[in-house]
Amino acid sequence: MFMMIMSLIPLTFSFILLYNSTFISIEMPLISLYSINIPISFMIDWTSLMFLFTVMFISSMILLFSMEYIPYLEHKQFSLMLLLFVISMSFLILSDNIIFIILGWDGLGLTSFALVVYYQNSSSSASGSITIFSNRVGDILILLSIAFLMSISNWNFIMNEKFPMLILLFLMMAACTKSAQFPFSAWLPAAMAAPTPISALVHSSTLVTAGVYILIRIMNYPHPITMITIMIISSMTAIYASMSANWEMDMKKIIALSTLSQIAMMMFAISLGSISLAFFHLIIHALFKSMMFLCAGIMIHSSTYQDMRNMGTVLNSTPMVNSILGIASFSLMGFPFMSGFFSKDPILGNTIFSNTLLFMTILMIMSVSLTSTYSFRMISLALKFSLKSKPDINMYPSNFMEIPIMIMAPFSIIMGTSLMWIMYPEQLLIIPNQYKFLIIISLLTGIILGMIMLYSSQKYLSFGQASTSLWFNHFLTTIYFMPLSFLMKMFLKNDKLWQETYGPKYCFNYYSKLSYNSDMIMSQLMFIIMMMMMYPILILSI
Repeated sequence: MFMMIMSLIPLTFSFILLYNSTFISIEMPLISLYSINIPISFMIDWTSLMFLFTVMFISSMILLFSMEYIPYLEHKQFSLMLLLFVISMSFLILSDNIIFIILGWDGLGLTSFALVVYYQNSSSSASGSITIFSNRVGDILILLSIAFLMSISNWNFIMNEKFPMLILLFLMMAACTKSAQFPFSAWLPAAMAAPTPISALVHSSTLVTAGVYILIRIMNYPHPITMITIMIISSMTAIYASMSANWEMDMKKIIALSTLSQIAMMMFAISLGSISLAFFHLIIHALFKSMMFLCAGIMIHSSTYQDMRNMGTVLNSTPMVNSILGIASFSLMGFPFMSGFFSKDPILGNTIFSNTLLFMTILMIMSVSLTSTYSFRMISLALKFSLKSKPDINMYPSNFMEIPIMIMAPFSIIMGTSLMWIMYPEQLLIIPNQYKFLIIISLLTGIILGMIMLYSSQKYLSFGQASTSLWFNHFLTTIYFMPLSFLMKMFLKNDKLWQETYGPKYCFNYYSKLSYNSDMIMSQLMFIIMMMMMYPILILSI
């Protein structure tokens, strides 16, 4: 609760800085060597403070939720790892320096690996490995960007009038690795091996949004090639994430794939130049998606199943959880006058009005329409009162775990219109009737398409299997390492036993060979001496 009260401080200062149209830049010298000056830079503006409020508020609710979700003996260790994760994200949010931002960026990667492998089994280990290896690609690209920016000796975001195109491409690909865009999407569903409170934090407001936040910072002076690349990548990611969620049966993976689709929508808005709308959707999405994960956590914690086909008898036992899950789903679908409507509708309007590729626009609208399909499918499978295949399900509702989602529920209703009036007090987006009808027709077409392509249909079975693997993204991520498995196994064995191999065992083998050689030499010398002694006797006998 202390963190929730503290989160009101950055929210208040955010409104003050937004009202006065000011920002605060703090810079302290760190290293000064010849012409190279490396400072510690902080940027405090309404964007960073609003995002910091969102992260702190969601983290406080997750800490409150985990008091009963995580066993008592493990709660202290879990809370410390969670707070380390939040501190790393805070460094990334407030940094104005690409050198200093790597501290928060690497901290996110390290703590996310520790949290994904929290349960310490083979599945968690594999998921943590693919998570940290995918994120290390982004770390390498940021380090390369730092090296190339050495030529201008300026690593700040705000003070740079324009980044070189190569640096923009490096940072864009680094953002794609952290935000799980194509072709680095395989780690995001795999990271669902983490506890549900971790999933609620990682996949709503911290790890996957770090890449979007970096792009929001650097895209003040974009390059056309970078914008087109982001548009192509985000539209591909949005459509295959939405289609994959229509066949997935794991409830947490469906919510993770919807996160992937919404992150791609933010990327698409950035490629259109609507940076403020992307940030608006980022804040709204973080609030309702974390609440949706917590609702799923209550259901999984009570029923001990993640597969929706095994869930049942939920409607009568947990009416509060069902209602709040419905509110979050309506906000995700962009239902009119919910929070998601105020951020998704302007993005769709800008998509139609922009002079972009028609195919990309159609893909994005279809992915938005498929959102409604998999949301209705998730609710109908997980909540409907029917006798499922597992008769041992008994829901034991916990009133304490319902407190955080009850506090977060009003934000999914009122936060959209509040931020709209605060951020855009003079903006009124009026779209002609033909474009409104085009959006409605496209959405209805996507809903019908999603209802047709059910996983139970044998006609689309192979198509669904391809989609559940994120269009073979899982295989493409791991297939390069298969020929190296023998070599990696040898390195792993050598790495684990290097003290034994190069210590006592090496000495034993060395001296064994040496003693064997000395024995051979001594036996040969003895044979020569004996022959020399026998030589006169042989001569005399002759």
